[in-house]
This record gives sequence, structure tokens and C-alpha cells, in this order.
Amino acid sequence: MLDRPKIGIVYRGRVPELFEGGIPEGMPWRAEFFEEKEVLATGWKPGDNYLAVFFPAEAELHGIRGRLAEAFPGAEAVGFRSVAPPAAEPAVKTRGDTAELCVPAPFPLVRLLLDRLEAAEARRREAAAASRRERDAWDFMDSFVGALDACADLAGRKAALDPLLSRIRDRIGAEAAALYLPSAPGGALECVWYEGDPPDSEERLAAAQLVFEDRTPQEEDRRQPGAEIPQADVPRSMLRLPLTCRGRKVGVLELVAGAGGGFAPEKRELIELAADPLAAAIRTLNRFECFERLTITDDLTLLYNYRYLKKYIEAEVKRCLRYKKKVSLLFIDIDEFKSINDTFGHLVGSRALAEMGQVFKKCVRETDVVGRYGGDEFVIVLPETSLRGALTVAERIRKRVERFEFAARNLSIRLTVSLGVANCPRHALTAEGLIRKADAAMYRAKELSRNSIKVAV
Repeated sequence: MLDRPKIGIVYRGRVPELFEGGIPEGMPWRAEFFEEKEVLATGWKPGDNYLAVFFPAEAELHGIRGRLAEAFPGAEAVGFRSVAPPAAEPAVKTRGDTAELCVPAPFPLVRLLLDRLEAAEARRREAAAASRRERDAWDFMDSFVGALDACADLAGRKAALDPLLSRIRDRIGAEAAALYLPSAPGGALECVWYEGDPPDSEERLAAAQLVFEDRTPQEEDRRQPGAEIPQADVPRSMLRLPLTCRGRKVGVLELVAGAGGGFAPEKRELIELAADPLAAAIRTLNRFECFERLTITDDLTLLYNYRYLKKYIEAEVKRCLRYKKKVSLLFIDIDEFKSINDTFGHLVGSRALAEMGQVFKKCVRETDVVGRYGGDEFVIVLPETSLRGALTVAERIRKRVERFEFAARNLSIRLTVSLGVANCPRHALTAEGLIRKADAAMYRAKELSRNSIKVAV
């Protein structure tokens, strides 16, 4: 914390009488006196926080102004002359860009001068702080935009957030930090990134959720009187800031101060500056994720579409052949699905297709890929799965569908499926070959008995 502002008085030979009647008691500025030769000495500095420095006006001939600017950075230089001003001239006048004062001067006059200098200095500090905040805001924004633009894919953009979040933490001087985002649209928050100690406390997650809902910053300061005094290694203050972009809730940024204390006002300002570009970047990522999901997702069933399936199967077959692994594929067709559309209409049929996709997903692992190939045909890719394992999954699906009661538009509908199973490298060595073999096996199952499973040949 800075001491009260000081004024420096440089003199030559003898200490000048700056005020009529001497320095009054209770003056808000501390006066310090320095001999001119002391000030002119190379490398001499009296310290900081000087509002003004008074110097003999005639010393300007010796180039003292430049030395004063170096020794008293930020202080306003005011010349003084130990002569009474003519009756027609003011006691304070301006010579060039320097104020001059005839001394000894009435204290109210000097105080008025110093008050004006102090007000001008406060305005300069405020302008400098605003300029610094603006630079910080542009710096953060440019960093976010540059990092996100530099990444071609969604995974890269997400990874780009890590160094940027670390940068915010470093600039603010936080001991630890965490970012909470909704697990799904409208879902509860979860911690997606942290540095420092992991935020594994349910209380911290609940506090972040409250900030997210209320959109109100929260500072948990354990240094408050009456609060429990934490141990030396326990954080003293936590600041949780809601992240919003154009009125939409995005997430919560949590910063943990060290054991030394909380967050100073200037740190709070910097955090708030970083919050806007961070929220914009996260919302942009969410949009990228949404757009990318739309390009690879079937609108009706919300499963993967044909475009994604084809690329994924090609990649899995290449990996299978390169590393001598196995991958199996199920080709599934709904038996007599046309009769559903003809009897109940296409809206009921569409609903049944959507329900069918969810039945398939419940029968496989999270690592398996379920997609709609087209119409009432589905494909399931089973990485790291042998032919025997694929047949087990196929039978599980066949039985589940056979027992399932589709409730499309409050109707009770029973359906069955025919499945074809193919394996790489046993039946094919290319993605197209694997799909073709599984498709052919599925058609054999439909032609022979329906509600059955056939293996590729």
C-alpha cells in the first residue's frame, strides 16, 4: 500500500520558506527537502509517490528539469522564486510548460495548486488504467481468436483453450483455477479443466452451479472476521465468475488465491476483462461442436450418418490391417418396415426408426459406433471385436428388438430385424468390401427367415 503523497522541495544554499508562517500542521502532503547538489548527483533517487517537486526557478539554467524528471518520476515540477510578485501579477503563473510560484506563499494558494495537481494526476492514473484495461482486453481477445483460428478441427480448438486459461491464471496470479461447463444443454455443470489442486469437492461444484444459475459473481473470503482460520496450505479466497455471452449462460470460471490473501480490485478488473473473450470463445467452440455434430449426425435418429460411417469404417479397416487387429460390422434391416408406414403413416414410422436407434445403442459398448445407413437400414461398427463377439452382440440386438414394444404415437408396435455380420480381416480387407459382405449376409437372413442372423461368406 502506498504512503500518503509527498512533495519534494529542492533548495540551493539554504532551505526556502515555501509557506507564509511555515509548514502548517495537518498538511495532507509530507514535505521533504533536498539540496540541489544532492539531486544532481548521478544515480540519486529519493523514492516514489511524489506528487510535485519544487525547485529554484533560476536553477532551470543548469538543466535541472531533466534530472528532476529522472529522480522524481511522475511528479509535477514547480519552480519557485523568493521574491514578492508585483501587485498586478498573480502569485502563481506559468512559464512555458512549468508553473512558477512566488514564495513564501499563502498555504491556501499552494494547497489549491497541489489539489489541482493531485486531481490531474488522478485523471492521468485513471486514463492509464483504462488504457491498460483496453490493452489487456484486446490482448486476451487476440489470443483467443488467434488460437482458435489456428486450429483446423474441433479437438484442436478445445486443446487451444488450455494454454489460454493458464495464461489468465498466470496474469492474475491465482494459485489454482477451474472451468465449469454444462455437461449438456440445460444440464448440470461439470469441471472440464483445472490447474493446481483438482476441484473434487461437492461443495465447490454446488457453489459453481449456484453462480451459474444466479449469474452473480461470488467471492468466498475465508479471511473475514469470524470465519474459520484455515491452515497455511488452505486457499484463503475463491472467486467464481459467471461466463455469459450475449445474454446466454456459458459456464463458470473459478480462481483460487494463495494463502497470502484474496484478489485486489485491479485483479478483479483483469478477471472481468478476461471473462468476456473467454465466454465468447467457449460459445464459439460450442457452436463448432454443434455444427460438426450436425454434419455427421442423422437428423431423425440422432445416430451417425452415412458420410461419417464410411470414413470411420475406412479408418478402422486401415488400423485393423496395420496393427493386426480385428473389426466387425453388423448390417441391420427392419423386417417389413414398409407395412408400418403404409398402415400407420410416415410419422409413426419415423418415430419407430428413432426408437430403434436407441435400442441399438443400449445393446453395444460406448466405443462401438451406431449409424443409420439409409432408410430402415443401420450399421454398427465393433472395433477390437472378433466374429464370435460380433455374433454375440447381434443375437443380443435381435432378442432385444423382438421383445421391445415400440410406443410411437401411443401405438403398441412389435418389430423384428435381420442382421448380417462380417469381419475384417476374415471376410474383407477393404471398407467397401466389409460393408458389401455384411449387406449380402443381411439379405440372405431376410430372404430365408427374417428375424435372424447370417454370417458373411
